[in-house]
Amino acid sequence: MLHCTRYTIFFLVLICCTGIGFAQSGFYVPAAGKIFFNGDTATIFSNVINMGKMGVGQKAVVNFTGKLWVNDPLAMITDESNNGEGANGIGGLVRFRGDSVQQLDAGYNAATRTGPTFAKLELQNKLGMHLVSSSAKIRQQLHLQNGLFYLQNNILVVGDGNPGSITGYDSSRYIITANTPASGLLIRENITVADGMVSFPIGSKAYSYTPAAIRALATSAGDDYYANVFDGTKRNAVSGDNLTDSSANTTWEIGKRFRPGQDEVEIYLQHKAETEGAYFRENRVNSYIAFYNNNVWDTASPPVNIPSGYLTSGPPIENSYVHNRTFTNTLPATGYFTKLVNKAGIPLPKTNLVFNGYRVNANTVFTYWATKPEVNIKYFVVQRRLDNETDFSNRDTVQSKAPNGFSNVLLRYSNDDYNPHTSYSYYRLMMVDYNGNISYSNIIVVGGVHNKLLVKIWPNPSPTGRFFVGINTPLVVKSIVVWDVLGQKLMEEQVINRNVIPMYLPRPGSYFIGFFAEAGHVLETHKLIITGY
Repeated sequence: MLHCTRYTIFFLVLICCTGIGFAQSGFYVPAAGKIFFNGDTATIFSNVINMGKMGVGQKAVVNFTGKLWVNDPLAMITDESNNGEGANGIGGLVRFRGDSVQQLDAGYNAATRTGPTFAKLELQNKLGMHLVSSSAKIRQQLHLQNGLFYLQNNILVVGDGNPGSITGYDSSRYIITANTPASGLLIRENITVADGMVSFPIGSKAYSYTPAAIRALATSAGDDYYANVFDGTKRNAVSGDNLTDSSANTTWEIGKRFRPGQDEVEIYLQHKAETEGAYFRENRVNSYIAFYNNNVWDTASPPVNIPSGYLTSGPPIENSYVHNRTFTNTLPATGYFTKLVNKAGIPLPKTNLVFNGYRVNANTVFTYWATKPEVNIKYFVVQRRLDNETDFSNRDTVQSKAPNGFSNVLLRYSNDDYNPHTSYSYYRLMMVDYNGNISYSNIIVVGGVHNKLLVKIWPNPSPTGRFFVGINTPLVVKSIVVWDVLGQKLMEEQVINRNVIPMYLPRPGSYFIGFFAEAGHVLETHKLIITGY
């Protein structure tokens, strides 16, 4: 039953096993028994029951060709640490290889994080391996050399205080979840910023490789993440009618264990073209990752490009596509994600932004802006160019107030800039979205400290809505423009060499009065308040 090459030291008890899932001779380690593989390669041809301590040193490789491997929950798979009785060292490799379907009852409890664990495990069985009766944990590396790893209703944990390593995966070698929500989960431990993109090579069934990946961003705090995938996209995530035509007909369940609703996380999802609905396929360029939030699938911006399936250890997979999306402080303990196309395939609305500003005093320029809607914006950068400068420079960064960069409600922003410049200053906003794309607002001009027009507005506040504008140098001013607090232009009055201009605003509120030069730039901006009757 056992073939062992040189340098392998072991204690072996062979018995006829009954009442433990099979009735045949096998490789048996009793509760008080110990065995340690300390050399090159050993092969176990029979089934395995480990009730005690089965050790695999870092230089050892154990080939298992039997049909069933069982670990008792109180057993251990030890390594070279603690004189061969610990599980904190490097450990060797256990390779599942056979000519029939293999089963693993690993004995690990993912909830209590107790039970025996493998240091390194390799699957080399074209007929695959099934995880049965309990979960499993692989502390260092899972290598998928050949075949599929079926989780069924169990959990597979990879990593030990870190996400460990999964290698060798592609469209024919991956982990199959249970194809149903909340079952058959792949967990990778303590993913941090330093780990980069961590793959979850999963699929719902054979010939349906639909992996995910996680990248932790902007925080060094780690977390355990899990992923599961199942067929179909339903209106209510796990119930309701099928969104067959407008989706990729695949739903991923992704969550984090210790810090739900915290951190910035980028999610990558890869689907197969053959699962796409007809409408989705025709409008794939407008497709995006949708998150089931507040009882609806939300809307997101399509990626700039949708590359072929690169979530694989080999070359990109044709007829598979990867989308990515960043989530900030929203990824829950249990979240559902899919891929959709927006209504009628029409591109998402662009951010509607109004931007303005004025000099408050000799040292400060106040800029303000508002958005509705705000689409995929991550942050704004206030930029300034003085009239004696050739380029804009960054003055301050303002984070988006929109959850994950998307909002259909009015959002207001403002920023103070220290600016004692005595001549004109030019301001604009640089907008950076979650895909790294950059766009710019309109440019406004603010007067300098010593370029006062000697403008007066009275009464201010005005109780009736009627007010007067007095201009000491009317030849310099072409027109007067009134904006509301959102920057929306309400009216424009031509000066035509007048020193005093009567004006009227019927509604109470705060307004900005701008004075434009003949060349079209803003000379000064003043604030006006209408209090009402």
